[in-house]
Amino acid sequence: MSKIISLQEVRSARLMPGSDWPCETASGEAGWPLPSKDDVHRAILLLDLAAQHARLLVKKIADESRRENFEAQIATIEQLLQVARQLVASL
Repeated sequence: MSKIISLQEVRSARLMPGSDWPCETASGEAGWPLPSKDDVHRAILLLDLAAQHARLLVKKIADESRRENFEAQIATIEQLLQVARQLVASL
């Protein structure tokens, strides 16, 4: 059975002090190579495309409450993508 993930919960957990989220170690402490600005830009474009496709798919959900829940999740994704775009622009 699939598990539904709340973006707000994940975002809150990631931003908590002492989080072991790998992206928190921007200095590369976890041994992961830091992505280039172009890599991040491409990833944002792909995620934006995925969000657009999700918007189209959500329109086919008959259950209004489920559709609204998915639309809210997609809106959160789009807001986070906008923040990411602004961060990349400031690099």
